[in-house]
Amino acid sequence: MERITLPEPAADRPAASQPNPPAATSGAAAPADRVSAPAGALPRELFVLVAFLIVAHTAFNGIRITTSLAAIKAGGGALWVGLLTAMFNIVPAFVAIRVGRLVDRVPLRRPLIAGCALVAAGGAIAAVEPMLGILALCAIAIGIGWMAIAASSQYAVGLFGGSENRVRAFSVMSMGFSISSFLGPLIAGFMIDHVSYRAAFAALAALPAIAAIAFATRWLKLPTVAPREDAPNGGARELLGMPAVRNTLISAAFITVGWDLYIFMVPVLGTELHLTATQIGSVLSFFAVAVFVVRLFMTRLTDRLGERGVMVSAMAVAGVTFIAFGFAHSYGVMMALSFVIGLGLGASQPIVLSILHDAAPPGRIGEVNGMRMTMISTSQWTMPLVFGMLSASTGMLPLFLIIGGGILSGSWFARRKLPTA
Repeated sequence: MERITLPEPAADRPAASQPNPPAATSGAAAPADRVSAPAGALPRELFVLVAFLIVAHTAFNGIRITTSLAAIKAGGGALWVGLLTAMFNIVPAFVAIRVGRLVDRVPLRRPLIAGCALVAAGGAIAAVEPMLGILALCAIAIGIGWMAIAASSQYAVGLFGGSENRVRAFSVMSMGFSISSFLGPLIAGFMIDHVSYRAAFAALAALPAIAAIAFATRWLKLPTVAPREDAPNGGARELLGMPAVRNTLISAAFITVGWDLYIFMVPVLGTELHLTATQIGSVLSFFAVAVFVVRLFMTRLTDRLGERGVMVSAMAVAGVTFIAFGFAHSYGVMMALSFVIGLGLGASQPIVLSILHDAAPPGRIGEVNGMRMTMISTSQWTMPLVFGMLSASTGMLPLFLIIGGGILSGSWFARRKLPTA
C-alpha cells in the first residue's frame, strides 16, 4: 500500500517558536502532497489510526486497573498499588526524550508496532503469573510500550490535522481514548468478577497484538516526513527556553497528575467502601463517558472561551470536584463526581497537544512529545508512591484535598502563563 508523505508545515507555527534559519534544515520535511480530503475535512486515514489506537489503549487502560486490583487481591494494599502504578511510568520517565528523538528519525510505523508488541507481551506474562514482583516488571514493559505508541501517534495525528484542523484532529484522537477508557475498566471488571484475573490479563493482552499485526501488514497509511538530521542543537534546555513549550508542559503536568492519581485512588477508595470490581470499573468508565462528551463540544468551547479559557476552567472544575470526592461515601456519589471530574480533565488534552505541536521547532515534534512524557511520567511514578504511603497513615480525605488544591493552583498558573490565542 502506498504511503502518504506529509510536509511538516513550519510556517504554521508561531514566529516565536521558529528556530534560527540554519537550524531549520535539520528537521524540515521535504515538500510533498497532503492526504487528499475535502477542504476543512479530516482524512479517512486519521480515523483508521484512531480505531487502532482505541484497541491498544483499551488494553493499556484495562491492564492498569487489573494490575491495581490484583495487587489488592494479593494483599499488597495501597502501598503496592502506588508502587505498581509508578512502575508504569518510572522507566519511561528516563527514556521518553530519547524515544521522542527516535520517533523524529524513523518511520512512524516502527514505534507503533514495537509499542503494541511490548504492551501485549506485558499483559501475556501477567496472565501467566500475576504475582506482585512479576506485575511490577510487566508494568515497566507496558509503560515503555505505551510511551512509544503515544509519541508516534501524536506526531501522526498532528500531521493529519494540519494547521487548520489540528485541534479537531487531536479531539478525534482524544474521543477515541475516552472510548477505550470506558471499555478498558469494564472489560477488566467483568473478566475479574466472572472469570479470573488471569483471564482478564489474557483477554486484554490480545488487543494490542491485533493492533501490532494491523500496523505490520500496512492496513493503515501513515504520514512520513524527511528524517531529522543529527545537527547540533540546544537539546531539552533550548526547548524549555521557549515560553509556549515550557508553560504548556507545566500546565499539562497538573492535568495528568490529577488524571493518574484519580485512576490510582478510585480502586483504593472503592475497596474501602466494599464495592465490587464491576462497580469500581463502572465508576472509572463513567469518567470516560464524561471525557467523550466534553470532547464533542471542544470546537464550541474553544470558540467561546479560547484555548487558555478552556484550560483554566477545566482545571478549576477538576480541582473543586477532587475536594468533593474526599467526602464521597457511596457508589452513587462516586459515579456523579467521576462524571464531573471527567468533564474537567477531559477538555484539556487536545489543546495541550495542539499547542505543543505548533510550538515545536521543525523536526523536533517527537522530542517535544518526549519531554512532555518525561515530565508527566516523573510525576506519575513519584506521586502514586508518595500518596500510597500517605494513604496508609492519613486515610483518603487529606489526599483528595491536597490533589484538589494542587489542580486549583495549576488553574491559576495556566491563567497567568498560557498564551491567549
